[in-house]
Amino acid sequence: MQSLSNAFHNVLRMNFRQALRTKLMGGIFLGYCTTVALAERRDTLRKMIETKKIILVDGGLSSELQSQGNNIDSDPLWSARLLHSKPEAIVDAHKAYLKAGASVLTSASYQASLDGFKNHLGVDSEAAKELIMKSVDLARQAVKEYKRDTKSSKNIIVAGSVGPYGACLHDGSEYTGSYIDKVSESQLRDWHRPRIKALLVAGVDLLAIETIPSKVEAIAILNLLNEEFPQARAWVSFQCKDAKSTARGEPIDEAISATILYPQIVAVGINCCDPNIVGPVMRRMKKVVESTKSRAKLIAYPNTGEAWSSGEGWLGRKDNRCEDCLEWCNAGAHFVGGCCRIGPPDIARFRDTLKEMNMLWEDE
Repeated sequence: MQSLSNAFHNVLRMNFRQALRTKLMGGIFLGYCTTVALAERRDTLRKMIETKKIILVDGGLSSELQSQGNNIDSDPLWSARLLHSKPEAIVDAHKAYLKAGASVLTSASYQASLDGFKNHLGVDSEAAKELIMKSVDLARQAVKEYKRDTKSSKNIIVAGSVGPYGACLHDGSEYTGSYIDKVSESQLRDWHRPRIKALLVAGVDLLAIETIPSKVEAIAILNLLNEEFPQARAWVSFQCKDAKSTARGEPIDEAISATILYPQIVAVGINCCDPNIVGPVMRRMKKVVESTKSRAKLIAYPNTGEAWSSGEGWLGRKDNRCEDCLEWCNAGAHFVGGCCRIGPPDIARFRDTLKEMNMLWEDE
């Protein structure tokens, strides 16, 4: 019966891909596609949300790809380049995080966009959409191979990475939000729409709307989801310049208050920031969530405290103490992991620390 079900969904998915290529993907069709894609693993996501234990997310995909010898920091497509040139490296990176204990994988689509692929790979829009969908396929392939090799029955979900508009500019502006005043909400929605649509058609379990520097962009994306992709589920994590403000300088309390109003939200939080501000930010966010009686969970996956400089790379002090994850959890984080410069050994240390305290969720 299971094999019959899988075959049925494979046929459906081929039809979805054909619909994407022939531009037949209307709102009703996509809604059905999204419902089917999410239904198979909805129970796992529900368990993750309802458990009192901590869910371990993966670390920086680009960090592991770099450790494999792939020079991507200077590439305008960043890790998304390898979707086209070296997909097997992405599978290997995902598997490294699964072996380290992650229960959530994020796809290699953070810096993927139609314009980026067209400009830097010379492909057309349909091929660009297929590459974005491929990011989900590769994560699923990694899960399949990991389970086969380890004989594991662990339930794992895949989050489709939706990076900010600033990431495609390749100038570090996702850490400042300096572009926000130069683009309209309509422009932001138009830019994000194709990637979100492709990720959902590919069957991603939820969207990781991440490294968002401004409340303005978060709301633009969430309005898009609410109106065009109501079946989708997502977390939104902000890039913060300090314990009180988004990267653009808006009060983080206001950003969270606005974000948790949307029914698509599973979790809100912070990522790719200094680990030293995570605890204070989690406490502020927890107060906001509790005051509104929202069911949203909190998520935290910082970098190592180094700063990104366009043209120079990562600069400054590296700080990734494994005991930090306990502070984040005690401050309210439900999902924890790492972002840039946090690799599989760090995630494994987080796993061991949480396991020792009997705080780690392991659904097998």
